[in-house]
Amino acid sequence: MFRPLLVLTLIPLQAFAITNIEEKRRAADADGWQSSATVGLDAQSGNTKEREWNLGLNTSWQNAEHRAFGWYTRTYESVNDERTSDNTFAHLRYVHNFRATVGQETFLQYERDPFAELQYRFLAGAGVRFQKFWKEDQLIRQGVGAFHESIKEDNGTGNEEAQLTRLNLYTHGETPLGYSHILGTVYLQPSIDDTDDVRALARFKMRLPLASNTDLSWQWQTRWDSRPPEGAEELNHQTQLSVAIRF
Repeated sequence: MFRPLLVLTLIPLQAFAITNIEEKRRAADADGWQSSATVGLDAQSGNTKEREWNLGLNTSWQNAEHRAFGWYTRTYESVNDERTSDNTFAHLRYVHNFRATVGQETFLQYERDPFAELQYRFLAGAGVRFQKFWKEDQLIRQGVGAFHESIKEDNGTGNEEAQLTRLNLYTHGETPLGYSHILGTVYLQPSIDDTDDVRALARFKMRLPLASNTDLSWQWQTRWDSRPPEGAEELNHQTQLSVAIRF
């Protein structure tokens, strides 16, 4: 089944190294194909000419035992016709559900953000996921795994490349609250090669249906990196307000 999705973002949220894939998962009873596309454009003229556009593509296929899904995003910004941001992200994941509570996952990921000093970052990993459902919209998931990371950054004096392996630990929960739906996710990714190199992410989201095909969402996220790229802070907080229209 093909279901387009239009997302209007009111407060932009930048991409970070840790990627929360929980919202990309579909309901277990929605078998077959499902895809979505998002397009955004923001323009300003006058004393300063600003342009921003973004593109997002999502697709997935699943049955009771197997699931495969992936997505691609591209964001470009310019001020007075000079490029100020240009980042790319792609993720592909395969899930094999051995039973209702246990599944194995394998994934590949690529990202590039030269204006954040990231020339490229490539991940290849796998893990095991445990989940418990109380109701269809009330659940908790716990993931344990590892991935290999190849990264190339610009440290200001030249490019620096690194190869390392990280643990990937996460917990995700969802529950209804009145007319709204609450989602929370925590990730922890310490390096196996260097235990002082740790990344963490926490995200809280509230989704409120406005109509049968329209949702209003508010999201808060904090990200911590013990060794951020040069010029970046260790701790970063962001919020996002968005409207999603399904048609």
